[in-house]
Amino acid sequence: MSETVIIRLPGAPRGKGRHRAQLVHRGGVARIHSHPDQKTKAYESALRLAAGAVMSGRVLLSGPLEVRIFATMPIPASWSKRKRRDAIERRLRPTTKPDWDNIAKVIDALNHVVWADDASVVDGLVRKFYGEMPELVIQVTALEPQAVGAAA
Repeated sequence: MSETVIIRLPGAPRGKGRHRAQLVHRGGVARIHSHPDQKTKAYESALRLAAGAVMSGRVLLSGPLEVRIFATMPIPASWSKRKRRDAIERRLRPTTKPDWDNIAKVIDALNHVVWADDASVVDGLVRKFYGEMPELVIQVTALEPQAVGAAA
């Protein structure tokens, strides 16, 4: 039997932001210092905490994994009742940022929390919807049964 873990993070989904570059002068030498986007860092930290709560006492998933990501985006307040209804009933889908591939990249936060390394992910899906309760839901399924007593 395959094991599935479902992680929910309330709030508007975020994609992984770009690293920021800064020119730093030390000892007469100029270097470019790169650091992660602070909003991405905070979002990934919140995702790690949510995943940690789900994984509490569980062994890290191993073997080939499938990841399904469902990003429920907030409905703009300026939209008409009809447009809001179309969004809720999934006749209208978000074509705005964050891009689906940047949403997928936030799973880096799950390394050493849900699995050892995201290289184990062999299949994936990202779907964006509108909803009244924005959230990010990540469903991770081990495609092969885990070995009994497998340790992380």
